[in-house]
Amino acid sequence: MKKVMKALAVCVCLALVAVCSVQAQAQTANKVVPEKKSEGHQVVQINRYFALDPALAMVKPGTTVIWMNLSESIVEIQFTGKAITLACKSPTHFIVDEEGSFISDRIPPSAVASLCFIEKGTYNYVLKRGARATASVKTDLPDVHGTIVVD
Repeated sequence: MKKVMKALAVCVCLALVAVCSVQAQAQTANKVVPEKKSEGHQVVQINRYFALDPALAMVKPGTTVIWMNLSESIVEIQFTGKAITLACKSPTHFIVDEEGSFISDRIPPSAVASLCFIEKGTYNYVLKRGARATASVKTDLPDVHGTIVVD
């Protein structure tokens, strides 16, 4: 009987996770414009010294910006000022928050995050550093700032 109850509890948990995942995907799907023509991509590297290269990226609407996390830290990208409410294609490591704007989740070392920019404007962001993958101690180094200009 214990095994049956455990199996039932696991199934209920998995069902709840699946429902939450479907709801999150549906919310993101409402913010994605798949028919938008792609204009290529722009790579922004987060290097091992926690610097952005380039810190300022000039792109056309429809360009996918790809952040490559080459650091040893988990990072998050937080846009300040103008919010991103529409994107084309499938964003990677970005989700839609309660206010309907795209925000990044935690981007592990050696991973990429990508977001396709549709609307013209200047998008400032802060790169937040999490704990290093090789150590449990969080460093108190300053945040790094970057800008995406869509014109």
